[in-house]
Amino acid sequence: MKVNDQKIFELENLFRRVFRKMRNELRSTMGKYVSINEFAVLKNMKEGAVKASDLSKALDVSASHITTITDSLFEKELITRQRSAKDRRVVHLSLTDQGKELIVKIESLKSEYFKELFHLWTDNEVDDMIELFSKLDFTIDGHE
Repeated sequence: MKVNDQKIFELENLFRRVFRKMRNELRSTMGKYVSINEFAVLKNMKEGAVKASDLSKALDVSASHITTITDSLFEKELITRQRSAKDRRVVHLSLTDQGKELIVKIESLKSEYFKELFHLWTDNEVDDMIELFSKLDFTIDGHE
């Protein structure tokens, strides 16, 4: 089934507007503590020590970008750095206790934000949204 161009244009504009508002709200909430990029790095370190190169791959950003972010997180005492004994070029990054606590705090704030955002929605409306976004995710992954 083909969707007409006007509907696609309307949907594109709506996506842009909604996601911009959500990003700004989340940035405002998290910005008291860390940037969105810093939080993404912290969250990727949640399961344990990681190499900077692995973060770069996981987040699909340059090594220099990861260095900039991790420098900031190190200065904020949210992560530690440890050079590999086997290969001095390799740096292992770990969360400090303060970093772990911050992840929990921000995830709680995000959860509250989304609960508030959807508090007037019915379960059926949320289910419909989940189904539609799942279909979109599947399509973006290259499936028909």
